[in-house]
Amino acid sequence: MKFSIFNFSRWYGHRGSSTKSGQFSKRRGIASLPAILLLGGVILEIAIAGAFLLFYLNTSVYGTRLGNEALMIAQAGIEDARMRVILNKSFEDTDGYVLQIGDGAATVTVCLTCIGELDKTQVVSVGTVLTRQHRLEAILNVDSDTGLVTVDSIIETPE
Repeated sequence: MKFSIFNFSRWYGHRGSSTKSGQFSKRRGIASLPAILLLGGVILEIAIAGAFLLFYLNTSVYGTRLGNEALMIAQAGIEDARMRVILNKSFEDTDGYVLQIGDGAATVTVCLTCIGELDKTQVVSVGTVLTRQHRLEAILNVDSDTGLVTVDSIIETPE
């Protein structure tokens, strides 16, 4: 038998002949099909599991980042309201105003009479980014004699 790279007659038998070696190679090819399908299925299953794992890991990290961003936006809303109270000691907005910051927004309400004390002002800021929200409440002390505005407390409250 002459050796050649392109001599496939060893595996597939001679053309037109119905020898046993030709029938054996056809059976062997058919028998390898389920093995290839099984191996492909296992590889596909591993790829899908990896994609789900990556998706959930990315979503949790992204959600944490969005939550932190919403908290920072709520803090910016508190600072904005504090600056408005510094400029106008009788500033009050019980309906709330919206402060756009980047991809999020802070809805800020300022109430002079909500607490019941004379020199106290309540500021509520809700920072929102996509689906995440953080709500901060601040109590400002406004000195009527000197005009000094100080922050008594800032607490995070549930929605």
